[in-house]
Order: sequence, then C-alpha cells, then structure tokens
Amino acid sequence: MFIKSPELLERIKAVSDDIYEKSGGLLVFEEYVAAPLFGFIILRFELMREECTLEELDGYERLMQEAAGDEFQVDFMGSVYKKAGVSLQAMQARFARCCEAYEGEAMALSPYADRIRADAAALLKLFSLPEDTPVWEIQVDDELDVLVFGNERKEPMRYEADGFAVNLFTLSPADRIDSEGLVRALFYAKRNGISLASAVMRVSELNG
Repeated sequence: MFIKSPELLERIKAVSDDIYEKSGGLLVFEEYVAAPLFGFIILRFELMREECTLEELDGYERLMQEAAGDEFQVDFMGSVYKKAGVSLQAMQARFARCCEAYEGEAMALSPYADRIRADAAALLKLFSLPEDTPVWEIQVDDELDVLVFGNERKEPMRYEADGFAVNLFTLSPADRIDSEGLVRALFYAKRNGISLASAVMRVSELNG
C-alpha cells in the first residue's frame, strides 16, 4: 500500500528532518495520517518546549507549512495546544462552527490524493463496503485504523490475515461536520500563515 511505501516514508522523513533542522530541534515529527476523502496526508509534530504563546505557535506552524509546501498538511499533537494555553476540548467544540465560518475556503488536493484514495478503496473492499464510502482517516501504525463516515456510529470491525490487521470505525454525520470544519480551518491557517489553533479560535470573532 502506498500509505506504508518506502517512497512516501522517505519524503516524510526528508520534510520532517528539514523542519527539525530549521526549528533548531524544537519541532519533532511524531506521526502521519492520510485523509482520503479530502485528498491529503497530514504530518503531526511535537513541540519541545514546556510552554509558548499562541503567537509563537503561529510562527512554528508557519515554518512547518512552508517546509511542507503543497505536498503535506501539518499539525501539532494535541498536547502542544495546552502549552500555548489552548485546550484541545475548546478547539474540538468549535470544529462544527469552522465548517460554516470557513465555508468558502478552497481545499486543494495533494500530489498523493489518488494513491491514498486507492489505498482507501482497497481497505474498504476487505470489509465488503462500497468503494465510494467516505474514508476520513487512515491511521498508520503496526495496524491500520480506518475511520469512515456513515449514517450512525457502529461497533468497530476488524480484519486480520497473514500478520496484516485493519480496524474499521464508523463515525456519525455529526463527526463528518466536525471533520470538515477542521479541514477547512487547516487550509485557512495555511493560507494565512497561522496555526490551526489560531484559525479555530478565531471563529467567534468571524461569527460575531
């Protein structure tokens, strides 16, 4: 699968090494996930500081955005937001509002869109699901976690064969709205050179 291919892993390493060096070792790559529905791969980083201001977080994410270019989206691990005085729960509570606030935000496909969508289709086939089932995320670890949108939340399903394991989770329509809000905020943040945290926390100002 492309999502675990040497080609992709080499590019992720090259970009993350560049970010690490340009940040003086403060930004450390932690994980990546694919978002087939929206057509991109996101790289997540840890910030090796105990605390920072939201303005400093904007600067760090701008550095990451510039290094990633159009190839990847970037974000921080949830623990980083606390260092900037923003709780992850406060952000999550605003994702649905971001969907409306950033409704006109253009969401460009990455160069990897077709290949991660082909991966998503192959994984859906393992569970006898239609190829057009919307796949929100493919989380990559020793096992693959696949998150799809459905009409309601369902019990997880599992596929395992020859040491290859996939867990499938079905999310609700409300989750889809939150996810689209998060994605629109990501693109807004990148276009404006700010952090996702700043983009999400701005929705109160935008909505009046």
